[in-house]
Amino acid sequence: MDIRLLNDTELLAHTKQLVSEERQLVTKLLHHLREVERRRLYSELGCASLFDYAVRVLKYSESQASRRISAMRLIKEIPEIEAKLRSGALSLSNLSQVSSFFREAKSLEPKRVIQKHEKLAVIAKLENKSTREAQRELLTLQPKAALPKERERIVSEEFSEVRFLMSEKLKAKLEEVRALLGPRGASLNYAELFEELSEIGLVTLKAKRFGKKRSCAAKPLTQVRAAPQTSQQVAKSHTVVAASQVNMKKNPRYIPTEMKHQIWQRDGGQCKECGTKRNLNFDHLKPVALGGCSTVENLRLLCFSCNQRAGIRSFGIEKMEKYSLEQRPCT
Repeated sequence: MDIRLLNDTELLAHTKQLVSEERQLVTKLLHHLREVERRRLYSELGCASLFDYAVRVLKYSESQASRRISAMRLIKEIPEIEAKLRSGALSLSNLSQVSSFFREAKSLEPKRVIQKHEKLAVIAKLENKSTREAQRELLTLQPKAALPKERERIVSEEFSEVRFLMSEKLKAKLEEVRALLGPRGASLNYAELFEELSEIGLVTLKAKRFGKKRSCAAKPLTQVRAAPQTSQQVAKSHTVVAASQVNMKKNPRYIPTEMKHQIWQRDGGQCKECGTKRNLNFDHLKPVALGGCSTVENLRLLCFSCNQRAGIRSFGIEKMEKYSLEQRPCT
């Protein structure tokens, strides 16, 4: 159809119809995103999160992905608002704004639970309002001025700019660290100070997780010859190995510390599926429930989402959802 041949009335009617169809498609898309998240399907594509999938695979901009995911999760929590999105009374932008509003309100009053009827009352105030009008409305409802959010921006291949608010308590701790570093600490800027803290933290956390000896970088065998062990050291080593074997027999899911360290080193401290370094778990390739055991060959590092997706592949989504509900604390 050549739209140039339409008269004014027909063109306006067609445009309005397309907008209505667009809203229907948007709500369908949100349901699809919800199901992709429920199945953790983004893990199959090497994505660390639904947001990562929406940006990398679906080619949305970060703001477009954020708006759709925020709206999807709000509709999941409050299904009544879906009809308002479909009718145009609420927009994706306003739903994203109100989601942020609820998160900020929660951060200001962590112990307070915002009830569903309270959320519906706030959302109702945004109906048929533009983005700017919705912003003004939410500002009047905010119990106190919202603090600027943490932001990260890539400025080059080597550097990223990170902005966040620093409390006086955190600032005092950083100054104490600076003082403990002595003359060297006095000249460090904040980026250098955080790098120094990261080095200290890595050494401490690796030692806590894997033991001090394992956390130290091993030297090549050509450079160092192991000192002969005393009889006491040999006896202690045999005792530790025996204890690990006993624990593994009692609990097939038990993973000895030395084995965790070996797997961590082998997998580079990142998820084997998507490459993220956040929220990592030790996952059995062949699940323990299906006869798998805790060996180096049968273990790998997976993030929480990829671990959940692996569970869905092995046991089905219904069982995994039931398991998640059973593990969820009562409220």
